[in-house]
Amino acid sequence: MSNSFGKKDRLKGKKAVSKIFENPKCSIGLFPFKAYYSISASKQGESKFGVSVPKKKFKRAVDRNKIKRLVKEVLRLNKLILNKELDKRNVSVHVMILFNGKKIPSYNSVDVKIKEILKRLAIGVQSYEEK
Repeated sequence: MSNSFGKKDRLKGKKAVSKIFENPKCSIGLFPFKAYYSISASKQGESKFGVSVPKKKFKRAVDRNKIKRLVKEVLRLNKLILNKELDKRNVSVHVMILFNGKKIPSYNSVDVKIKEILKRLAIGVQSYEEK
């Protein structure tokens, strides 16, 4: 697997994003992030990610884009945590990560939180297989 975060790894489209928010039980809260996800069976395990930062809290686009870049970089480096589990079980996951903080976070804090979210998602994938 490559260590990239290209077009195939990005969550795009109104239908795909709205499908994630249909089931409110599928979420992981880890301040300042909240991750909503949907799991579905597929022939090939894949994960797609979307990142959102509220305009209400960060008026300047520069700040919103910086936070999104930080999150995407951490996802790029650590998505293998989740993808290993997805490949074992032939399941696909679509994840939308929302940032709820009031300040621009440091790289280290984002790294720790996103890794924990990915680990919890991997556990969620394991429990999906058992259903």
